[in-house]
Amino acid sequence: MLKMSRVSLSEIVSPKNIRLNKSAENREEAIRLAGEVLIDNDVVENRYVDAMVDSCNELGPYIVLVPGVAIPHARPECGANKVGISIVTLEKPIVFGNEENDPVHTVIAIASDNNENHIGIISSLSKFLMDSKRVELLRVAENPKEAIRAVLG
Repeated sequence: MLKMSRVSLSEIVSPKNIRLNKSAENREEAIRLAGEVLIDNDVVENRYVDAMVDSCNELGPYIVLVPGVAIPHARPECGANKVGISIVTLEKPIVFGNEENDPVHTVIAIASDNNENHIGIISSLSKFLMDSKRVELLRVAENPKEAIRAVLG
């Protein structure tokens, strides 16, 4: 039986991986903004960011899991060095092409060096994603401390 790894958000969310009120013209730019944060923190290689964009282009906007929030990611073998997350809020919401959950105002890119941790991150994020009040608090956060408080609860 596969043992699930529970990645704690408090271990991977920090001010260094949060960018607020950023400008992007389209979904690719928004994904790349979140990816740059992962690169800056040595979580992923450049090719991982390309894989996140390619995945969204090939499979559609399935990454917009709840209203206003996109969770771009790629497979571990696409250049993930370790477990990590980036959180980017957008100055102006962007249409990703998901009729039910557009427009996107927050991009939370995730990366993991293995599938077990990848599922663990999604699981850890799920409580936050299901709480529309906390999602809204993140959207309007004015500094990383407020953003962390919104995500971690």
